[in-house]
Amino acid sequence: MIRFDSHAITRGMSMLLNLDSETITIKCPHCSIKYEETISRLKYEPKLACPHCDNYVGVNLLELHIALESVQKSCDALLKRIMREPNRKRLP
Repeated sequence: MIRFDSHAITRGMSMLLNLDSETITIKCPHCSIKYEETISRLKYEPKLACPHCDNYVGVNLLELHIALESVQKSCDALLKRIMREPNRKRLP
């Protein structure tokens, strides 16, 4: 769920972005099957067993957190741009 507070943006605060329930497709390096896991599960269980071959699949937590931080910054920049340009023409 994405929560947006326009007053927070105008005060220079970022919006709250929660992607924990979103899924990421993972490809097992052992059997090449693709399956989905939630971001929340990957944060708390970075070493998972593949549902097909039962071999362990490791997730790089640093890369995951860097990617999530990048998404947060991109959303903040977009909202600040939108809030700054109120007189733009709207699409029909």
